[in-house]
Amino acid sequence: MHIKTSSALALAISLASLQMAYAATDDVAVEQLAKGLGDSTQGQSKGFIEDSTLSVLNRNVAINRNFKNNNNAAANAENGVNDGVNTNQGSINEWGQAAMLTFTSGFTQGTVGFGVDAFANGAVRLTGGAGTGGTGGVGGVNVFPGSNNCDDLTGSCQGEDSYGLAGGAVKLRVSETELKVGNLQPSSPVFGYSDLYLMPQHFTGGLLTSNEIEGLALQGGHFTSGNAENSTNQDGNLGTTYGQTAFNRADFIGGDYSFTDTLLGGVHASNYEDVWKQYYLTLSHSLALGEETALNSSANYYKTDDSGDAKAGKINTDAYSMSLALVAGAHTFTLAHQRVNGNTPFDYLGVETGDGKFNPAGSIWLANSSQFADFNAPGEKSYKLQYDLDASSFGVPGLSFMARYVKGTGADGTHADANGAYALYNSLEDGQEWEAGYSSGLRAARRPS
Repeated sequence: MHIKTSSALALAISLASLQMAYAATDDVAVEQLAKGLGDSTQGQSKGFIEDSTLSVLNRNVAINRNFKNNNNAAANAENGVNDGVNTNQGSINEWGQAAMLTFTSGFTQGTVGFGVDAFANGAVRLTGGAGTGGTGGVGGVNVFPGSNNCDDLTGSCQGEDSYGLAGGAVKLRVSETELKVGNLQPSSPVFGYSDLYLMPQHFTGGLLTSNEIEGLALQGGHFTSGNAENSTNQDGNLGTTYGQTAFNRADFIGGDYSFTDTLLGGVHASNYEDVWKQYYLTLSHSLALGEETALNSSANYYKTDDSGDAKAGKINTDAYSMSLALVAGAHTFTLAHQRVNGNTPFDYLGVETGDGKFNPAGSIWLANSSQFADFNAPGEKSYKLQYDLDASSFGVPGLSFMARYVKGTGADGTHADANGAYALYNSLEDGQEWEAGYSSGLRAARRPS
């Protein structure tokens, strides 16, 4: 379970405790406090340069999608529904190479440490000409920013020959509490970045994380803009993925607690200004069955309600998923169930691509969210079977394989707000969908965490 967390309360407590200790006349109390701070992460700091790291990640991504039997897209086109797929385009073919340079400084020594994080990313297009470029939108692919070189028949635009992005953030740390301001990659179930294609997304704002209490990880953030993976506009609007609704700011807070080494839980909440308030609960457990065998279980729950001016219309949605995974050495077998209750789909964070559309970000922590479909339509019930192989057990570290099948039924959007962003679901009744896929990969190196 990957956790990054924070809390303004923890920072306030830490600073207040320091002030009170120095005001006290009890030398023993001062000595104990100094020892405690000395044992903290900041207390162990070696310095701005001494703890710094510089890394380069090279990534090559090729995407080829065939529209050969796309009857659903043709039916949507006849009904005036745009699902991001042009029926005149036979395929998507995009291929690019990227290099990402990341500098992470250490913190200056002292009670309050200061530091800087910076990045410089660049990519070149290897293929993806007019007529086969990514279409964008739901179901589309966006590896490169679009250009004005477009194909008249398909409307597909050739990606830019190259693009790049640079940015950074300043940071300070007291004890186990850290504040960052700038271009960031928050990881929260209610506000998180995505790194699915050639280069990752970034968001502009502030992020506070705290681990002052053993086993408890807290985080909170305030963000106002961002850039999609195929955009260099760091002032891009925030929005929603399915409702395509822009908003000006997002605030979130949350915490995760390790009850034991095998039982973890979390609570998170967010407010997307004048769109919705969203709450998230999670619980996960691992049961050892043998030396290399375990049964892992996980439950995730989202509650979303419209708020403020309700720019996306009326929203009252519950979404949850439950999964069981049997781990046997290098093999993992997973069974999952997911359900959406309400008149609107389960929607989540998006970021503007530069053309008024919003690409999905990483704020859907439901079990059946897959490569193409999220199985998140109103009323939808879905089941997943998945197999994963970690070949490191066979002497090939970094090599992995995955195969899965997901089936969704019972989608019904007939009661969605006719004046809201999800009115396009009004014609959806007893909807069904499925997705089957596999992937394999070899990761030779990774950026340090």
